[in-house]
Amino acid sequence: MSSDPQPGRTLLLPAADFDRLGIPVTRQPRRSWFRVHSSGRSAVFFGRLPHHRFSHPDCPYALLYVGATIQTSLWEVFGDDILGGKCVISEGRWRGSSVSRMTVPEIQVCALNNARTREAMRVDKASLMASDLAMPQAWGLAVQRHPAGFQAIKYSSRFVDQACLALFDRDAILPQLKVTHLGSLSDLETAMDWLHERKAALV
Repeated sequence: MSSDPQPGRTLLLPAADFDRLGIPVTRQPRRSWFRVHSSGRSAVFFGRLPHHRFSHPDCPYALLYVGATIQTSLWEVFGDDILGGKCVISEGRWRGSSVSRMTVPEIQVCALNNARTREAMRVDKASLMASDLAMPQAWGLAVQRHPAGFQAIKYSSRFVDQACLALFDRDAILPQLKVTHLGSLSDLETAMDWLHERKAALV
């Protein structure tokens, strides 16, 4: 063991030969996912927003993010507010948000929540969850450019041990999505229960 350990660890970027690596392609069966979004706007929004984990600005396909459960999606949207020390959420933001259920057809995904996939990609969890989003965004770009033709990235929420999906706008996926609006957060019992369980204040 070194007597002069270095602070922190080296974060990993895609190798120069990444497109030649045999990355496992995982079949994701048809299932329902959930999305928290602004009320009055469609739940279906594909974008390349700089604050989204895998949305590199050079990605050939825009991305849409969904969670395995309503609670997962709430954590993804409000988790930083809950864990930021004051446990306070903007009342306007909460009351202006809704939840929709989205049925996604069977697709082929790059399952970053799978250890075998990460090993094949030569990446660790820390690099995929780095606070400097340039790191995971580089991996998002590499996955989209890989010849395997992935249709989405499946990964674990950084807040809870539940799956999320970053769906790519490719292979005419848009008309295959079936969306059901479940209601505003303030009118949805599941959402309000989540808020009360966190003892979060709306201000």
